[in-house]
Amino acid sequence: MTSETITPGTIVVGYAGPQDAEHAVKWAAEQAVLENRTLTLVHALEPVTGYEFGAMAGAYMVPDDITDALELGGRKLLAEGREAVVARFPDLTVETFLYRGRADQVLPERAATASAIVVGSRGRGRIASVLLGSVSVAVARAATCPVVVVRPHHPGKVRNGVLVGTDCTENTRPTLEFAYREASLRGLPLTVLFSVPGLQFDGAIEVLDHTVAGLDEQRLQLAEAVAGMGEKFPDVHVRSCLGSGFPDAWLTSQSESMDLIVVGHHRTSGFGDVIGAASYAPTVIEHAKCPVAVIFEAPA
Repeated sequence: MTSETITPGTIVVGYAGPQDAEHAVKWAAEQAVLENRTLTLVHALEPVTGYEFGAMAGAYMVPDDITDALELGGRKLLAEGREAVVARFPDLTVETFLYRGRADQVLPERAATASAIVVGSRGRGRIASVLLGSVSVAVARAATCPVVVVRPHHPGKVRNGVLVGTDCTENTRPTLEFAYREASLRGLPLTVLFSVPGLQFDGAIEVLDHTVAGLDEQRLQLAEAVAGMGEKFPDVHVRSCLGSGFPDAWLTSQSESMDLIVVGHHRTSGFGDVIGAASYAPTVIEHAKCPVAVIFEAPA
């Protein structure tokens, strides 16, 4: 079992087998190519349950043999995954690491200096989706680098670029910058949504027309939030809009027509290491129909 440290600045992708290659690994490899970074496949060797251990022992395997067999299987899986990536992206440098532990703990701990962590969601039915979603939420909760959850989606569908939600505070600057950078790297348009708090609404999710009166202060907040981004990313076509309603519901409802959704999260003091109560990241992670990037927002 390796104790080596993952290369700082790499794009790390959690790899559990070929089922991750179609979406998560492909997205991570494309990102590594766009940013000229190394791609790192990480396989977490989950602890063996008592039932599984008993079943293996019934095959006349002693504990050390069982551990060795699992590690050998994990290394073989990584080698096959690396071979598949290199065949598709021959100029990409691909590293592999095998660690013992749960994926939602291994990835944030071992990839603390990564440029981003990418995880997949296989979407095998309602229960599987909830379980896999909870792993994704746990990784996003613990990581301090961007986490991209690649949800099942239809690659051939016409989409409208990158969508980012902001509350227009200074804390959301990293989230906005990530969204602008992704739009620039991938040549996509960007939509910036500020869901205005305190507005009366009838439950419908609505993007407010720019002519709606009484929102001059909110429009100024939004303009100040994105100030300087246009100069830094002059190639990005941006549409800024105000919205009423719950932002997580609106972002999720738009996800089927987007290439990427970007949201921020923060840790709320007094509630431990959890995604903050005001954050809508968990809902978007578990229900979006496109990749979701979750950006840690440290207090300003």
